Amino acid sequence: MEGGQNIFRMSTVGYRSEDECSVIGEKAEIGFLDFEEERSVCSYVADNGAPVIVSVPFAFKNGKPQSVSVGDTAVELITINNTTEEPVDLWSVHIFASNPPDSFTLSLTEPPPANSNAENFIESFRVEDRMLQPGEILKIWLSCKTKDMGMYSSVVYFDVGDEKIERVVFLLVEDKISKSLASNRPYSRGRKKDKFVVEAFVPGTRPVAKSNRKYINRLPRYEVPKDIRLLLEGNQVPQVVEDGLTRRSYASYFKTLIIMEEIQLEVILFFFFFLLMKETKIGVQA
Repeated sequence: MEGGQNIFRMSTVGYRSEDECSVIGEKAEIGFLDFEEERSVCSYVADNGAPVIVSVPFAFKNGKPQSVSVGDTAVELITINNTTEEPVDLWSVHIFASNPPDSFTLSLTEPPPANSNAENFIESFRVEDRMLQPGEILKIWLSCKTKDMGMYSSVVYFDVGDEKIERVVFLLVEDKISKSLASNRPYSRGRKKDKFVVEAFVPGTRPVAKSNRKYINRLPRYEVPKDIRLLLEGNQVPQVVEDGLTRRSYASYFKTLIIMEEIQLEVILFFFFFLLMKETKIGVQA
């Protein structure tokens, strides 16, 4: 394995002994892969000193999978470069699993255009073993036939010499509407404006308060009539209240009730302050 974690599902047989081994199941499967959370499976670092260098098909652009229109066939060239001075055995190149199933294929020749009728073109899920001569670069084409929208993924497995290399492929399939909604410009965070730099402090002057302010529509002070106050202090009820509410006495009736309420509040406040002063004197004497 190279440049990532092994995501193959295998079953283990035997016990912890010399006969213990692992075998691949009957049907290859890959679970759901999120390229944002599983970046390690796509983090391939080019190692020019490696004996065999395998290119990365459908490499990410700006950290995102490449996009293709739904219904089209996406084709990518994979190169296997033998950098040694000795022949290297290429045991197999095969597609371990794809999602959707059977959506990716391999071929030793470039796939023909969609409208052409190429009878000699052969594609499959595996490339048989062969010998890579010193300095030889083998070309293999990886094709993806798209039918529905979504994220297409595949795992291509290379068994070269003593190394086992895998390449995880992601391909985003979109339609014209979804492509038109996507922005062509990369996301950029808005730059904050520079703060205003004060080099010197200039003292200001306080505004002069105007003493001759005029208040518009100020309500006049409303005094309690002395005649009504004398009646109430003598425990007498005003005549308008005794007569009751009528159409002619509507205004004077409620006016007298408000006056009676004001005088009652004065009595309550006077009684409250009297008790307060009495308790204060008791507390001082104690």
